[in-house]
Amino acid sequence: MMSRLSCLTAIVLLSALQPAVAQPYPARPLKAVVPFPAGGAIDVAARLVLEGMAASLGQPVVVENKPGASGNIGTQQVARAPADGYTLLLGAAVNTVVSPVMYTKLDYSVDKDLAPLAQFGSAANLVYVHPSFPARTLAGVLDELKRHPGKYAYASPGSGTTVHLTMELLRARENLAVQHVPFKGSPAAISAVAGDQLKLGIDAAGPALPFVQGGRVVPVAVTASKRLAVLPDVPTFAEAGVNVALPSSYLGFYLPAGVPTGVAERLAAEVEKALARPEVAAKLRQLGVEPEFLGPQAFAARVRQERAMWAEAVRLSGATID
Repeated sequence: MMSRLSCLTAIVLLSALQPAVAQPYPARPLKAVVPFPAGGAIDVAARLVLEGMAASLGQPVVVENKPGASGNIGTQQVARAPADGYTLLLGAAVNTVVSPVMYTKLDYSVDKDLAPLAQFGSAANLVYVHPSFPARTLAGVLDELKRHPGKYAYASPGSGTTVHLTMELLRARENLAVQHVPFKGSPAAISAVAGDQLKLGIDAAGPALPFVQGGRVVPVAVTASKRLAVLPDVPTFAEAGVNVALPSSYLGFYLPAGVPTGVAERLAAEVEKALARPEVAAKLRQLGVEPEFLGPQAFAARVRQERAMWAEAVRLSGATID
């Protein structure tokens, strides 16, 4: 009697569990943590891709902005999240490569606690000047800086940003004597040059676009492998005749380490599918982000490749933080 009762109990329990086990992924809404302020170009770019993914996944993707400490606060949150495929992280160079080098103490490991999922784009930086600056070409700007060491300073959206570190690489490789003036964000930095407080600046192309279109600053060159669709007349560094390789900042998604392979592959495929939507790709380009898909392995390889370069940039800038 007891044996039969035990069998009946087991059958009932298995029947109760069966729907949950068989439930296909995703069975509930996903969450994407963006470790940067809402409304910025990076945030808007991520939301465009996530909206495209949600349409195909059949589940909403809720965006949670967790800015602070160069993206470390939001990054740490995802590093500690369950590895079930329901939490994603927006990963840029600043929070996945620069921070582990710049911050000597982090409560998580990007390598051990997170896994690259997919890159969806590259965001180029733009060197720009005030209209009164005596040069309009990159070669001319560099020549002016070299002929007048210490005369000029450049604006950036903040110390330790990839924008600042990119300029530090250029400064070191071209032996420039130019001072760095950090601001609290892109609007303040670009406005300072537009208002003629400084003659020179570097920033992500997206935030600078309205100032360029309004004639308040003059674009000089972009750190990209090809010209941007929104700035077709602005040359790349290579086209400008300056043989200094400077990076675009990648944008992509990470997962907590340990997410099942099938789930990760499904999500990566959804990123690629979202980028194939013409309206998504067009809107990304309007933000100065070039749509560019890399799957988990290729994305991880790009991250590894850029580590030494960003480590050098941090060393040159002296921007390490305890």
